[in-house]
Amino acid sequence: MKKLLSSIVLSATILSAAVPALAHDGWSQTNAPIIGVGENSYVELLFGNHSNHHASYRIDSNWNLDNSKVYVTLPNGTKADISSTLFYTGEEIDTPESRLKVNNYHVASFASQMAGAHIISVEGDMVFKHGDVASRTLRSAKSFVAVSDLPSAQRVAHLGGFKRQVTTDRAELVPQFNPAALVSGKEVSVQLLLKGQPVSDAEVSLIQRSNSEGKTFKTDANGIITFTAGPADYYLVRSKIEKAEKSEGQYDKTYYEATMTFHVQNGSYVLPVNGQLQPIVKVEGRQVAGQGLANRNGSLHVSSDFIRQYIDASFTGQGLVPLRSTVEANGASVEWFAPVGGMAPVVSIYK
Repeated sequence: MKKLLSSIVLSATILSAAVPALAHDGWSQTNAPIIGVGENSYVELLFGNHSNHHASYRIDSNWNLDNSKVYVTLPNGTKADISSTLFYTGEEIDTPESRLKVNNYHVASFASQMAGAHIISVEGDMVFKHGDVASRTLRSAKSFVAVSDLPSAQRVAHLGGFKRQVTTDRAELVPQFNPAALVSGKEVSVQLLLKGQPVSDAEVSLIQRSNSEGKTFKTDANGIITFTAGPADYYLVRSKIEKAEKSEGQYDKTYYEATMTFHVQNGSYVLPVNGQLQPIVKVEGRQVAGQGLANRNGSLHVSSDFIRQYIDASFTGQGLVPLRSTVEANGASVEWFAPVGGMAPVVSIYK
């Protein structure tokens, strides 16, 4: 009965705020942008951002978990459902305050044995009704975690896997930078996609968490906005696209909502770097012999025998071949971990 009452009150709160002009946003954020291999990462699901023309981090309600899933996309491209790990941070006692679920939220978690870029996506699909008007909202709320043997911004600075598209059936914000190791003052870009295609002339907001200061941008012909990273803080990026997509008797229009959060680091502490160490090569997390591994003009090359043995037996190249392009051409992913703190650089490959 307590859960039923809470569900009824929550549903009423959502429906009463379902006017399109005042629609809420949902976003996720991670408790730490960089963690060690095997350590737990916690993902907070937040819902609100209703005030100050959406330039606010105010929590106004909770995600409707009946219509949402939480996923983490691993460095090898596997998309894992972690919805079963969700727990509620608030109290379940039956009081007017607890029923509103305003000041608390849900948290999901995962632990990964794969070093590299991890993309969390919370995906919702819900029909809102307000009087005789019904609208469908598809949500994509992304956040990011870098997993490394040495959890430092320097070690993961060159990870490129965060650009992977993971919610191609809806709107999606794709960072063209590393959202776990960004430092203040750097110029970066974010791309807005709808079903995998760039969205031009769309409004995108960038909001700083600590003070709710927001900036609004318009995407260019390639769906890109560009900005300079502000001071160390959490940041929220959001956009909403309205389409005249309807289903007779169910909804009259469709909204595609996309959010992403990222961290800006202080970047004040610098670990010692030893660029002379021979790179360690790992395939699927297992260290292997880097046969013929060589550095040519700043680009790593590897022997064809290595590719045939560890990546794709059908590869027919001869001698030394460019590591990254050859690995990616054979359907695998490759990441580079910088040589810091006296530790050798690591080339991490996932098939």
